[in-house]
Amino acid sequence: MRHPWIAPVVSLLLAASSVASAQGVDPIQTVLETYIVSQVTRDDGTREDRFTAATQARPGQVVEYRVIVRNVSDETLPPGIVVITLPVPDGTQFVPHSATPSHDGLLTEYSADGGVLFDENNVIIGLGDQRTIAEPTAYTHVRWTVLAEMEPQDEVVLVYRVTIR
Repeated sequence: MRHPWIAPVVSLLLAASSVASAQGVDPIQTVLETYIVSQVTRDDGTREDRFTAATQARPGQVVEYRVIVRNVSDETLPPGIVVITLPVPDGTQFVPHSATPSHDGLLTEYSADGGVLFDENNVIIGLGDQRTIAEPTAYTHVRWTVLAEMEPQDEVVLVYRVTIR
């Protein structure tokens, strides 16, 4: 029996943290796109990813989430003020190395404890003598901090993948 998993569930959990303007309006707009990722073999024998817009996915399929983050205000947002946190939805498993990586303008961090603690490289789980480094497949959240100024209408695209269990 097949139970389709509704991929856009993550849209309900999207948490965009930013400083609101003096008028109380959020200067950041986020748009979530969800795709099923399929590997196809081209005529020359090379493989490439193909993307199909998704509303449902089956166990074993890979889903890519793309979040478009745009400064919709008339002001430049300072570095570090735009923080986007996304969950790895229940019933899925994070695909290692699939998140938009850290670079000069972006810090990418992960959590394996439900979004309490984040780290860029060594995500620790457990307490005391039971502390260990989490495997990427155990991540529960991905968080990006924009480290560059965001001018009005600037846009950042953030991506990560999960496998449906």
